Amino acid sequence: MAPDAERPTHLLHRLTCYTPEREWMEVPDDDRLVQDLVPNDLTRRPQSYKRYDDDLRRVLLPTDLPASTAPATAVLAGTADVEPSGLDLPALARLLYLSSGVTRRTTRPDGGLMLFRAAGSAGARFPLELYVAVPRGARIEGLAPGLHWYDPEAHALVVLGPPPSGDAVTVVVTGVPWRTGWRYRERGFRHVYWDAGTMLSQTLALADSAGVTARLFTAFPDAEVAALVGADRVHEFPVALVALGPGNPAVHLTGDPMSGHHDADGLEFPLVTAAQRAGEQRALGAELGRGAPVELTSEGGPSTDAVVVSKGSIRRLHPDRSLPRHVLVDAMGASLRGIDVPHWLGVSAVGDVPTGIHRWPDLSSPVRPLDEPSVRDELFRAALEQGLARDAAFVAMSGARLADLDDHGYREAQLLAGLAEGRLHLMAYALGAAASGMTFRDSDLAHLLGSDVAGLLWTCVGVPEYRTRPSGQPGSPADVTIVWPR
Repeated sequence: MAPDAERPTHLLHRLTCYTPEREWMEVPDDDRLVQDLVPNDLTRRPQSYKRYDDDLRRVLLPTDLPASTAPATAVLAGTADVEPSGLDLPALARLLYLSSGVTRRTTRPDGGLMLFRAAGSAGARFPLELYVAVPRGARIEGLAPGLHWYDPEAHALVVLGPPPSGDAVTVVVTGVPWRTGWRYRERGFRHVYWDAGTMLSQTLALADSAGVTARLFTAFPDAEVAALVGADRVHEFPVALVALGPGNPAVHLTGDPMSGHHDADGLEFPLVTAAQRAGEQRALGAELGRGAPVELTSEGGPSTDAVVVSKGSIRRLHPDRSLPRHVLVDAMGASLRGIDVPHWLGVSAVGDVPTGIHRWPDLSSPVRPLDEPSVRDELFRAALEQGLARDAAFVAMSGARLADLDDHGYREAQLLAGLAEGRLHLMAYALGAAASGMTFRDSDLAHLLGSDVAGLLWTCVGVPEYRTRPSGQPGSPADVTIVWPR
């Protein structure tokens, strides 16, 4: 790359920043961005997931899922006492369903069904696909070695190809940029990685709670993994691997997979393609370190399964209710275990913590001391006047210096921000609070945080005004009604 050239990910980030000069759905006047897209065009709403021909062989997964009793807080903190366990078909079914299965549904105003997955997604876009690569030496009763795609609605595995070579059964996570781009334009690239991190927080916690080995890889030979699952690296590309056992992930192609189908009228976003390609790797990187166990002040609580099943999209928080200090400390400590992404906190109503903007982990000396009305007002305005940021007891805000990130590092930072956000959701619900992800006006961050960083992701944590209906069973999602934000 020429010395003065702007990295593709940095260019994409800059051109997709929200500023006061335009509404968030308006496109900047730059011909490198897609100009003729009408966001949220109901006549070309993306399909909910990839499609495969009906004549392909399917393996129906168990619907009676095993459950762990280990407290979610201890699992996320790395202190749970769980016996090691092997991977069988019920355990795999549990991981897939509680990571990406269709758990709830509602009827849209146009009469169609809106499907919700187990892990949250901004705008209910759910841009992820999961594949299970089972090498020839793996022994999972009821599942033959081969490449399989997870059908999130039918709770089944579709057989796509021959067994890949490698050691460990591997979940391949891919992203479909059109699903997020339909609503967020090219900024949807960020959402793909945020959503991947959010989902993976559940996958890893569920595996840990059952004693199943799970290792996350964010660097891998992109082109080879894409070929394995039949992704064209334009309309679908790989974002992460989870190896469910020791040894190298089983991602080496031994035969072409069956082709799937995306939206025929789905757009390509050239800057997204360029940014993704610029961060591609040719070899497997190191697995993500889990970090040292975190000592919590709280004990017990609901299991990981119970938290995942009970939590859902929260749209309203009590503006006049505070949270105790230990909820913030325990939630943030466990959420950032092993994650080296800077976080700031906008504290409005947390016991024994001064109001204002803090740089985690310092909770005694705010980088910007503010009274409660002022911090709520600044968060509200920076969050594009979304009420959850104003009403939260605290808002966790991740950020990084773009100059410190190469193109792959940018992808990884966005995914890790999502991983922390997903853990924060789980911890909040396990501790009796609630959480919601949030976007923001990029141009406000330097003043708000007192630091010139590129914003990654926000999480609003507070006391919920209501509780969501629990998830349904595999193949039988719960019917829910959407609660609209203030």
